[in-house]
Amino acid sequence: MRNILLVEPDYRSKFPPLGLLKLSTYHKRQGDSVTFVRGRDENLRSIHWHRIYVSSLFTWELQRTVKTIKYYQKSVSSHNDLFVGGIGATLLPEYIRDKVDCRIIEGQIEKHGILDPNSPPIAHMIPDYDILDNVDYTYEPGDAYFGRITKGCIRNCKFCAVPKLEPEFGLLSPITKQVKTIKREYGEKQDLVIMDNNVLAIDNIEDHIAKIADLGFERGSKRNNRLRNVDFNQGIDARLIGKNPRLAKVLSTIALKPVRLAFDFLSPDMERSYRKAIKLLSEEGFKVFTNYMLYNYKDIPEDFYRRLEISAELNEKLGVRVTTFPMRYIPITDIKRGYIAPQWKWRWLRGIQCVLQATRGLVSPNPVFIKAAFGNNFSEFLEILSMPDRYIVYREHYKNNGVSDWRKRFRRLSESSKNEFLELLAKLNKDRKRKETISQLKRYRPLLEHYYPGGDTPGWDFKI
Repeated sequence: MRNILLVEPDYRSKFPPLGLLKLSTYHKRQGDSVTFVRGRDENLRSIHWHRIYVSSLFTWELQRTVKTIKYYQKSVSSHNDLFVGGIGATLLPEYIRDKVDCRIIEGQIEKHGILDPNSPPIAHMIPDYDILDNVDYTYEPGDAYFGRITKGCIRNCKFCAVPKLEPEFGLLSPITKQVKTIKREYGEKQDLVIMDNNVLAIDNIEDHIAKIADLGFERGSKRNNRLRNVDFNQGIDARLIGKNPRLAKVLSTIALKPVRLAFDFLSPDMERSYRKAIKLLSEEGFKVFTNYMLYNYKDIPEDFYRRLEISAELNEKLGVRVTTFPMRYIPITDIKRGYIAPQWKWRWLRGIQCVLQATRGLVSPNPVFIKAAFGNNFSEFLEILSMPDRYIVYREHYKNNGVSDWRKRFRRLSESSKNEFLELLAKLNKDRKRKETISQLKRYRPLLEHYYPGGDTPGWDFKI
């Protein structure tokens, strides 16, 4: 029997680390003892482990991941017993190799013999839900089957990591087998979360949807007097629904809620597909939608505002609720989240994050809210994003105590001066001697006092 330690670095994570959970299943079937931990634990580090696995998530969390790997590296006999895998390790393996000696597993474990002689493909195993009881951390949803029907995606979007993580699109194990095995080994779950990148692209998708319904997730189904939900968490492809309107009716046979769609860029074709998909789905009784909205890629700020307006229009016209989830584009090789697209400015990106800080990352579909949060028009939108952080987050509080003076001074600037001022704010954000730099400035000093009173960042300031 081997002692196995599974480690998830203590970054923010909504879903459980399914890769580690599947590794737990494998090792328990080998008769090994498995322990799961989040972050760095002094007691566990003092123990000798036959093998340690460390997961990775986004590339901008790789610094934290490497710190975690180094923390445990002396708890195994050899670097060959320290395994690192996951998204970040697959996208930037060289970053980890340059900093710590370990074994890196790139991509899914889909072949035999990767971990041990004749070890099976781990990617096709059922997650071990029991090990989640070992940590004091809440994953969401807390009572759900997590499954995947496919790997990869038929698209090849340049902004997306999937083509590198899973370059081939294809079927995994049947969802019926996955759910029934989880139910037998870990008990029945309330909801079903499907983690596919583009589930509607499967041939004979109608058959797979029918199997989901047969598993007890037909529309209106309940368990313990509570409605059950099916969540295609990575979203469904609006373009495929537009090409095949029958998909809307097929999806209406299961307990799908919310309907997640992507509105990643603004083009005539994408807007048409997005509008058509929501209309078709609303006609089948769907009322709750979430749209993933990419920004800071090849778009311009006006595209961001226009997409919010389109969703608000659909809310009113169709009587539905389309909540927007803006997602800032970060290149897959970025480890610091510092990328700024050519058409964007640092201050505008930070302004959006300030609004989302106040709304917990979501934008309400209420047109009144959108106007209040982002302005009545595009000009007001840019002005709001240019405000100091606290004026955005606590707008009502500072309405008559700061905002009015800031707005008066800001509006006096010419367009070229506004641009120069916003560039100055971006430089000051990175300036370690900011207070000294500001003290030497003559131009813009009264306006800068709203951002840095006395040359200092307000104490409540949050990191973005």
